[in-house]
Amino acid sequence: MEIIPILKIEHRRVRRSRHVRLSLSVDGRVLVTRPFWVSEKFAQSFVLEKREWLHNQLKKIQSMPVSVLGKGTRSDYLRYKERARVIATERLIYFNQFYSFPYKRLSIRDQKTRWGSCSKSGGLNFNYRLVFLPPELQDYLIVHELCHLKELNHSADFWALVAQRIPDFKKKRQYLRNFK
Repeated sequence: MEIIPILKIEHRRVRRSRHVRLSLSVDGRVLVTRPFWVSEKFAQSFVLEKREWLHNQLKKIQSMPVSVLGKGTRSDYLRYKERARVIATERLIYFNQFYSFPYKRLSIRDQKTRWGSCSKSGGLNFNYRLVFLPPELQDYLIVHELCHLKELNHSADFWALVAQRIPDFKKKRQYLRNFK
């Protein structure tokens, strides 16, 4: 099945999946993840229905710096790691004036699928690729992980904490989800 000549489509049935999902890689491969109860025919029609969205996403992805998309090299990581640490440190200091959440350490990592994470022990981890994001998305990432120090989940209380400093967090969250 072909949508746009450069797109290769792969279907995967996942036992725990509840919905049909599409993900797009930089090289134009489309992964269709579907629950066992969804037929391949339905999944194919779903992909056809989403072809304009896929085309737009591919254009967006191809216009971003390679390092944002997980294709960065070890030298990219080493080159941008300290700049990412400076950004994360400065923004953590700024936003923690409002929250006053204690944290133990800050790490910059080369993560392939995450922008950031927070450990139960108070460690904050950020992807070095945050240096390629606009400042407002960097701020969202910092606040998101900072709020996990208080709420280690994505409950309504957690999102209320995030909204105190990033009122349009839903828009920023959606934007970042497109580039995982």
